[in-house]
Amino acid sequence: MNAKTEHPVLPEGACLTAKVPARDQALLGDVVVNPYRLAPLTAVIRDGGRRLSAAHVRVRGKGERGVDIAYDVSDRSLWTYGGIPVFGLYPDYVNQVEVTYKLDDERIREQYQIYAPAVRLPVVARQTAALPEVEPVTVAPGFEQRLYLFNHLQGDIPGGRAFKWNGLGGAAEWDQVGSNWISDSNGDVRWYLDIEQVHDSNRRDGLGGTMGFQQTRDGKLIWGQGQTYSKYDLLGRRIWQRNLPDKFADFSHEIRETANGTYLLRVGTSDYRRPDGKRVRSIRDHIIEVDETGDVLDFWDLNQILDPYRGDLLETLGKAAIQLPPGVAKQDDRLANELAEGDLPFGDTPGVGTGRNWAHVNAIDYDADDDSIIVSARHQGVVKIGRDKQVKWILASPQGWPERLRDKVLTPLGGPDFDWAWTQHTAWLTGKGTLTVFDNGWGRDFAPTKLSGNYSRAVEYRIDEGQGTVEQVWEYGKERGEQWYSPVTSVLAYRPETDTQFIYSASVDFLTPEKLTTTVLNEVRRGTQDVLVELKVHSRQPGSVGYRALVIDVARAF
Repeated sequence: MNAKTEHPVLPEGACLTAKVPARDQALLGDVVVNPYRLAPLTAVIRDGGRRLSAAHVRVRGKGERGVDIAYDVSDRSLWTYGGIPVFGLYPDYVNQVEVTYKLDDERIREQYQIYAPAVRLPVVARQTAALPEVEPVTVAPGFEQRLYLFNHLQGDIPGGRAFKWNGLGGAAEWDQVGSNWISDSNGDVRWYLDIEQVHDSNRRDGLGGTMGFQQTRDGKLIWGQGQTYSKYDLLGRRIWQRNLPDKFADFSHEIRETANGTYLLRVGTSDYRRPDGKRVRSIRDHIIEVDETGDVLDFWDLNQILDPYRGDLLETLGKAAIQLPPGVAKQDDRLANELAEGDLPFGDTPGVGTGRNWAHVNAIDYDADDDSIIVSARHQGVVKIGRDKQVKWILASPQGWPERLRDKVLTPLGGPDFDWAWTQHTAWLTGKGTLTVFDNGWGRDFAPTKLSGNYSRAVEYRIDEGQGTVEQVWEYGKERGEQWYSPVTSVLAYRPETDTQFIYSASVDFLTPEKLTTTVLNEVRRGTQDVLVELKVHSRQPGSVGYRALVIDVARAF
């Protein structure tokens, strides 16, 4: 049997079941749009009680430049969803969806028309559109099928009543609603996360910006949000959503899957006793490792591993940075420094000492070769730390490190072309024996904040741990100057399937209040200046800023 059936659009919209008419013409069951309420541009074509196998889905592109999204569906996914999962619907559009599958050893082909509703997100101050606009500038042959997930942070929701810690320190007041969507290479929205299903500023476990999106080896999405961290699939089905372990608090920036199937999360602590006896909530200075059940396997306390009184880079953030009181010199004895602080306020503000934002870890990677982690601490540098909690090397300017860590600072090779990364984001291994870092460039060479003449770079380093040296082997972005300068956020990641460096310069014009941010996504051929992809992302709301973006592999998801 080789059947072909046509199914008309139904107007109900998200979260409603669209009945497939004319049962005698339809082999399968109902079409359910937004089956799990979290991903409105998805659907499931129910199997109607039949046993399907070898399914394939194609969502047809819209218009002349529209991008088809096509993928195979495993039998396991057919059983899990009770039918055929459909990903990549256009919003406010009658989508043409082609599915094929086997039934009783016969190959069946069907055409469906599925309406998906318009994008709906919370309204924030001076908002002009639900999502930023993605403008394709360059898309080289072979990259037309790329899908990119954008993770942006928007302003607060008017009327929101943010939860506040009542103890010393803490970052719970850092609460923003996230804007998270997937665009194709033509700039069209093909998926978004309904943030109101997971965010609520009035609940301790509902506040916080959604950050650190990664696609795991099994094709699922992981991210963290304030006091929780989560794993969902692309259809919005929850795998798990957990509160942070009680000893820890205040997730943001990074959750990372390891080769061992565990997860590394950047957190603070809920109760930390300093040597001077004060009990505080520490800020962005702990990494925990949890297993698939949520049990804590290990943690790294950077207050003990590094130096929370190295404030040299904090000076680049301006007068808001809290240092030791005027006339008080830093001592090698940590207790002496803490006693000298006096009554300086604690909390999520740049400053030295546990209980303040002295480290600001924004990325973690895991090196399976020696069971170590690599930490990007924006206010300190990039550091590799072993399971024994000992520092293996430091990739940062040698200025200001205490005597016990000075010999861990790498020696640069390559002469005047070499530069350190400054207030950097992401420090991830490439699998090619090198490390990539997004060098934001804020406070370069410890200079005070400048309003002009700034630049950011994507940088690749080769580190010789045995010799304690570092060589800069590639950079991109310096020549683009302020049009590519992102003082905060951003990402750089090597993509082995295309041999490209994936770059998202995510906060262009962030320091210019009268401008909206226009961020830039690039894929550059590794080792060259050859730009294969460039998308510009235009914010349509004051205060909106990109955090990260990543490539999404649909083939892994189903």
